[in-house]
Amino acid sequence: MFGKGSLSLLEEYGGDSSDEEVPGPRVSVKRTYDSDSSYPSKRLPVPSQFSNKNENDYVDDPLLHEGRVRSFAHERGNWPSYICIPFEAHMGLQNFLLAIKKIVPEYIELKQCNDFHISLTKTVILRYIWITPFVQSVQEYIKCFNKFMIVFGNAKVYCNEEKTRTFIGIEIKSGYDSLLKIVENLNHSLSEYKLPPFYEDPSFHMSIAWCLGDRQSELNDCLPEINSILETLKEIHNDDNWYIFVEYLLGKIGNKQFQFHLR
Repeated sequence: MFGKGSLSLLEEYGGDSSDEEVPGPRVSVKRTYDSDSSYPSKRLPVPSQFSNKNENDYVDDPLLHEGRVRSFAHERGNWPSYICIPFEAHMGLQNFLLAIKKIVPEYIELKQCNDFHISLTKTVILRYIWITPFVQSVQEYIKCFNKFMIVFGNAKVYCNEEKTRTFIGIEIKSGYDSLLKIVENLNHSLSEYKLPPFYEDPSFHMSIAWCLGDRQSELNDCLPEINSILETLKEIHNDDNWYIFVEYLLGKIGNKQFQFHLR
């Protein structure tokens, strides 16, 4: 049904705002001048369009990240952060993505998620001075958990809180209790910094594709056919395409990554 060449059809997409690179330290470059130089130093005038501009102002341009809108303003020293369980896509998932794109209406520009994971926290903002103690806190709360298995179930449609993006994801069939206990512990770490907890009664899932706007109605109409194809692909491809053996959690803090290993 799907050929090996299908992978070449997949599009590559830029990182999500949660993975945005944080500017590194400034490097000061000093030049040496001849103290006896006869040419006086003159400062060039500042162009008028910049003279009244705050150097810390940042204007977000959605066109730079495929039309996505930030949930919070960019500010130097703030690090967008979240904790998740990563998943490495296999051929089964890649073929599923190709099939979905053929099913959804043509006017919906469906895009592949740039990385696959199960979220365990919301995307929150960490100040730079919080990073080390926050990482230590998470490690302390997580070290008591054993490795466990997650099995994927059916496809489902999700929409973000701002209704600016709609997702197709695969919900969790087993492993829910372990995930819920981990989230409860992570919420303790978040509360130490007065950061928002994860959703109540969370629907754990792995987002695999997205589009702009609230398209829940149109995509829900496609779900029966999407899930029918998913069941067929589960029979074709090995079981390891459809589960995760969780050995560690991944923390993404700005452009840094941290692994929190389970027992």
